[in-house]
Amino acid sequence: MPRKKQQPPKYPCKSPGCTEGFDSRIGIGLHNLTCRLRIPGIRKMKRRNERPVSMPRKRARAGPHTEAVREEPEEISLPDQSPSPPSPQPPPPPSPASIPSPVATTRGGRRVRVPRFLENFIPTSHGTLPSQYASLIPDAPSPIQSAPSMISETTTSSIGVVYDTEPDGFGVFRRYNHIPKEDPEAELSLDWSCDAPGLEQADERADEATRSKSIAWLAGPVKRPTAPSSCPYTPFDNASQFRLCDYFYSRSDVKSQAAFDDFVHMLQSRGFRVEDLEGFSAKKAERLLDEWIGSPDGVFSGDDGWTRTSVFIPLPKVGSRYRSEDDAPKAEVRGVVHRRLLDLIRGVVTDTTSRFAKHQHWIPHIRWWIPDMPEQRTPTTGDGMTPEFIPASPMSTSPRPASSPPPSSTSSHSHGPPPPIRVYTDCYNSNAMLDEDEKIHRMPRIAGDDPDMEYAVLPLLVWSDETHLSSFGSAALWPIYIYFGNISKYLRGRPSEFMAQHLAYIPQLPDSLKHDYAEAHNKQPNADTLKFCKRELYQQVWHLLLDPEFREAYKNGIVLKCGDGVIRRLFPRFFTYSADYPEKVLIAALKPLAKCLCPRCVTEKAQVSKAGTTEDSERRQSMRRRDESTVHSKIRRARKYVFQGYSLTGDRVKELLEPQSLNPIRSAFSALLSEHGLDVYELLAPDLMHEFELGVWKNTFIHLMRILESLGNNAEAVNDFNNRMRHMPTFGRGRIRHFRDDVSSQKKLAARDYEAFLVTVMPAIEDLLPTADEQPVQDMLFELAVWHALAKLRLHTDVTLEIFRASTQHMYEAVRTFATVVCPRHETRESPRQAQARVRRQQAKNPNAQPDSHRKDVKYNVVNTYKYHSLGDYADYIVRHGTSDNWTTQIGELEHRHVKRFYARSNRIAYEMQIARKQRRRALLQAIRSKDSYVPLSEQRRLDKDAKTTRAEAQERRRQPLEPVSPSEPYDISKTQRSPIYLPKWLREHKDDPATKGFLPILIDHLLARILDRPGSSYDGDYSQAERHGLQILDDRIYPHKAVRRNYTTYDMRRDQDYINPVSHPDIMVLADQDFTDDHQFWYARVIGVYHANVRYVGPNNTRASSSWRRVHFLWVRWFERDLSYPCGFQHRRHPRIRFVDATDPDAVPFSFIDPADIVRAAYIMPGMAHGETDGLLGHSPLARRCQPAGSDDDYYYYYVSMTVDRDIVMRYLGGGVGHRADRQSVEKSREHALRERCSQGSHHATRGDANDGSGGDSAGLNPVHADEEPSNDDQVNRSGSDEDEGDGDGEGEDDGEGEGNGDGENDGDGENEGDGEDEGEGDGDGEDEGDGENEGDGENEGDGEDEGDGDGDGENGEDEDAFEYGGDLEEPDDVGDLEEELREDGADEDHEERAVDGDDEDLFEDDYALLNFNPL
Repeated sequence: MPRKKQQPPKYPCKSPGCTEGFDSRIGIGLHNLTCRLRIPGIRKMKRRNERPVSMPRKRARAGPHTEAVREEPEEISLPDQSPSPPSPQPPPPPSPASIPSPVATTRGGRRVRVPRFLENFIPTSHGTLPSQYASLIPDAPSPIQSAPSMISETTTSSIGVVYDTEPDGFGVFRRYNHIPKEDPEAELSLDWSCDAPGLEQADERADEATRSKSIAWLAGPVKRPTAPSSCPYTPFDNASQFRLCDYFYSRSDVKSQAAFDDFVHMLQSRGFRVEDLEGFSAKKAERLLDEWIGSPDGVFSGDDGWTRTSVFIPLPKVGSRYRSEDDAPKAEVRGVVHRRLLDLIRGVVTDTTSRFAKHQHWIPHIRWWIPDMPEQRTPTTGDGMTPEFIPASPMSTSPRPASSPPPSSTSSHSHGPPPPIRVYTDCYNSNAMLDEDEKIHRMPRIAGDDPDMEYAVLPLLVWSDETHLSSFGSAALWPIYIYFGNISKYLRGRPSEFMAQHLAYIPQLPDSLKHDYAEAHNKQPNADTLKFCKRELYQQVWHLLLDPEFREAYKNGIVLKCGDGVIRRLFPRFFTYSADYPEKVLIAALKPLAKCLCPRCVTEKAQVSKAGTTEDSERRQSMRRRDESTVHSKIRRARKYVFQGYSLTGDRVKELLEPQSLNPIRSAFSALLSEHGLDVYELLAPDLMHEFELGVWKNTFIHLMRILESLGNNAEAVNDFNNRMRHMPTFGRGRIRHFRDDVSSQKKLAARDYEAFLVTVMPAIEDLLPTADEQPVQDMLFELAVWHALAKLRLHTDVTLEIFRASTQHMYEAVRTFATVVCPRHETRESPRQAQARVRRQQAKNPNAQPDSHRKDVKYNVVNTYKYHSLGDYADYIVRHGTSDNWTTQIGELEHRHVKRFYARSNRIAYEMQIARKQRRRALLQAIRSKDSYVPLSEQRRLDKDAKTTRAEAQERRRQPLEPVSPSEPYDISKTQRSPIYLPKWLREHKDDPATKGFLPILIDHLLARILDRPGSSYDGDYSQAERHGLQILDDRIYPHKAVRRNYTTYDMRRDQDYINPVSHPDIMVLADQDFTDDHQFWYARVIGVYHANVRYVGPNNTRASSSWRRVHFLWVRWFERDLSYPCGFQHRRHPRIRFVDATDPDAVPFSFIDPADIVRAAYIMPGMAHGETDGLLGHSPLARRCQPAGSDDDYYYYYVSMTVDRDIVMRYLGGGVGHRADRQSVEKSREHALRERCSQGSHHATRGDANDGSGGDSAGLNPVHADEEPSNDDQVNRSGSDEDEGDGDGEGEDDGEGEGNGDGENDGDGENEGDGEDEGEGDGDGEDEGDGENEGDGENEGDGEDEGDGDGDGENGEDEDAFEYGGDLEEPDDVGDLEEELREDGADEDHEERAVDGDDEDLFEDDYALLNFNPL
């Protein structure tokens, strides 16, 4: 117990900053196990050990701070973030990477080492490429405090001197053309880099108030009552009223059990009294909130910047001539609800209360990465240690300036570091922002500005998309969202951060327009005129938003005092406009699906199928659309003809506009901002979700299902495919979910579902197609999956972009082969559901029509669509504007959730205003909530948003998720010591299970290697009998756990987490042995148990440290081996094929143990159901088949390891990930993955054989590793070898691609025959299907996060592991005997009979237990 403050403690804690003290050595010893402030002390000790001294090494006891020193201290090489290979165990799985340690020792003789959990490279900044974890890794540069210390002048560029920051621990540095006054990444912590919900992050409630204040689109300056109020719940009178109103606005409309529990919890909360609700009602609550705002007109008051305005549309008529357009009659369109754009900018930029005010990048920069040098990876030293590479020092020669191309890294550099590689991550390091920054700095300075005033670009990113607000009816909203590109994309992409600024709501073309037209022209408007009016309405709204004041700021800038306190002249610039195809052609004022489909180039429709060829690449550059005077002149002349009475579709107008598919309308962006350098065509961003996931891939998948159906046999192939998909395992937090019974029917699917199909379809469709079609289809599926993964990378380098461009060509070639070779062999028809949808569409257009209800022939026409053509633009657009997650339409789709949620609570009349009011009220309630100590039950539980996970997994999960773990820890296993396993009894009970064969000898060798620190030792014969007898397991017990959470650093230097459960998510990947000659760098295993044991070593050469009890975590695994005869990898377009090690081979060791820290990632291993099952690899073993149905004794003969299941996995196989320091792949090796091998048609099937007859065995190239021999070069086995949330519209017209749910293009696959396509919008689903997506880091978008919440059921819910549990690297408590007693009490079992070890047990298990000392301690 701690002593009283007035008495000095006898044993104070020596950790810096810790004030605890104790009377006994036992107390201080136990305290040292959990003291979080010990880490700085260890770091300080490490620095002292590295400090050179002149005195000889000696031990001194003169004072409490005297430490062992050495004459020539070794330099401590810090390891990579990637986990080391597994620790020793049979058969030789990966051995742990060795970390060189200082030779200094403690007084007890223990060598001083850095704790294992400090060995990872961990980012500290929430930016894309944050600095190294400076507080733990001393080699990282210190955070930037001021501009002079931040950067050093390096060289001159075309615009003057450029400045570089120091490289961080990953070898990344920033290059500035101008010194920024504030560094936006200086004060960010590790919490900002955490994407997984299971990782500890900054206290969200502490930031709730400032978050609400920064929601500029919901509120301007909030007007408080003039008289100060002492009530923290103002404008409510008491806590009861506030909490009830907050509950109403916080919960969804679906009254679930969780909502009911929340309501009961609120009624029972302290401070809630029913008496306080007398006279309180919903209307009164809303009135209080609106009046508290200070405006009687509600949210659209002038003070808040919201206005309701009308725009006017000219009405042309064929045959009616007007002297000018101004003389033509006009129709008024009322109800344009909008804010002034410049007012919105002022409100956001000058907001000092925003928690992002100091983290905005005002000055763009170039990111450079200095990759590892292979020659810098020091070979193994004499003591078995392998020092890791330390990032190279800054180059003496600077990289090229921003205006020059990045330097090439293809040449060999035998001396000095390799040349840096350009990195692309966010808007503020894109070429577009760098060019704009250079332009404004070349302009003459504005008169009157201080010489040191900072000129900066304010990047504006625009989203707009019309969305349906209900599943039935015509209620829709057409919002325009503005995002600020100088804020990190990891924040912009989270709807819960309220980063979207709602600028305007575009009204629909009113029915009154027809009446106005008839009054003006005595005739109803035709379809062409209505299309013209709709397009004109869109442009008039933007004319209204781009008012003269904004255009003046666009030209000369606006002086504002930013939230960080710095006065800047800001130049707003539009960088990207994200929208689907129908809206793109509205923005650019183009004719959709006409002669020239693309809004970025004038490639003709007939040339679209040649995408990916050299001719096509040249055409994209030479025929790129340019917003130039010749185009303006054509539009102006055509528009003049229209108001002179010529037809909109007449020859006179077509002659001018048809060659480029123009309309007689000029884009507002072109008309108002082209003189300032804005090109509206370059503004239009590609749309990965609609163009690929719901376009090319969706239509390809649908056609594959048609081909399977065309094979006949009563749809046997389709049924087999559905059955295989049902048996696919899940992966991650909703990344791969259980598939429904009938996958081939594609009912109510979202983009995330098609993404999951793309990952799993290769093994599911294997052998279902004719032999001639098998290889081209598998090649195409692999290329589509790789292209999609590369397109979605959140960090690109020049190297990955080279690979991406090559992958685009390979993908185009594979799809063309499928279209020209495979598809003509099959007669495919539309499905019955598609035929019914076609009939309904045709009847809706013409009620008197009698459409043919028979299923029509359907051809694969994806290669002739705009969506297919657009895939070739992604690489260049990434270079220009940053990675695709900066401009994906998914961000706008997720923002729709806010408006859809409140539409259900409106009265459906004038709902735009009601939605905005409710959003405003909710924001104000969030600000008040920060003052209330009450926390709703839903927040306490932190339940996952999605409840649609599998029943099997749902039965396993507890409703309480595990508590978050510190992101600096390598892994997390609960501390519980409940349900101990008494080894003698357990082994006796499972003596017939083949998985327990050799259990104890293997476990003993593994624990000895962990305790004796012999990572390089072999697996047999390396320990003497005396050493084995010296290992003691406390009470002969090990303690099981249900899961381990593995923290890892991603390729883009974020911190994420895998949840590994032996029942639901058991598969893992570890680094292969460095001595293994195969190029495949990973081994694979299935975790069948998670345990810890309290152990010590008292044998020969023991030390005080080794003889102290320590907790050691270990995983019991069943190993896979890779089929070496099956070509795999990027060059062969196949996933690795693996199978379990044959347990019936007496020389093989299929089971062993690994250190949890050796896990690289969770692996997604898919069963190869085409090869059947076998029971010949392992007998009846419930222990080894925990993830299989009860009673199952069969394993699939082969499995496939997905290389594309997520972006980080792709980069681990591809190499070149900036955050993957120890992937063992050089940049040149990574470039080789862009190549493809040409192989014979049957080469990939040569090893298929007949898996069911058991003859595959070794003849298939699977050579089990024997325990008594080293694998040779000729006889080796790789120990494994081997949201997007857009809905599907109304479910009709699946084949239209461009217009799911509309149009009549059932035979063209992409709606090419749908006319102008104005009514084609893909639809965004019904809200429920807009679920998880890839919005990493945002809790409400993580999808099926219940995969994280397995819990232990035994109180394992996430207590933070103390340092003692991670390998025992910290010093042990002073009083070992008392700690021994404490551990004995913690692990005590009530069944005392099992604690006594009698002679029968030892006799029964004499062979296994002769190695252990079971005498009482």
